[in-house]
Amino acid sequence: MFALLITLLFCHYLADFCLTMPVMIRAKADGKPLWPIALHALVHAVLMGVCLLVFGVRWELLAQLLLLEFASHYIIDTLKARLSAHFPILADARRKTYWMLYGFDQLLHHLVVIVIWYLAIYWLC
Repeated sequence: MFALLITLLFCHYLADFCLTMPVMIRAKADGKPLWPIALHALVHAVLMGVCLLVFGVRWELLAQLLLLEFASHYIIDTLKARLSAHFPILADARRKTYWMLYGFDQLLHHLVVIVIWYLAIYWLC
């Protein structure tokens, strides 16, 4: 079942770095407007949903896991963007504080992916 975890992490990479559109990047810079951040979170949820379906997750559980992914990604990214807008030191990629916040953002996202993976394999077995 580690294949599922690796696939979910790859889905996160694709959604965060390959499928992020310029409008999403601009919104994630300061947390406004919110709809591109919601669209970004939806891309994450859809990719993970396809992955979970391929691995045989039931529809009832799938809906809950997708809601968890969408909501957590939206909240984490919005909070990070708003913090960066309020504290310019967090938005400057030449500063260590930027990378600390960026790393913490990714850590939170990966923890959510691990929780989703755990819940999926718990209910699959």
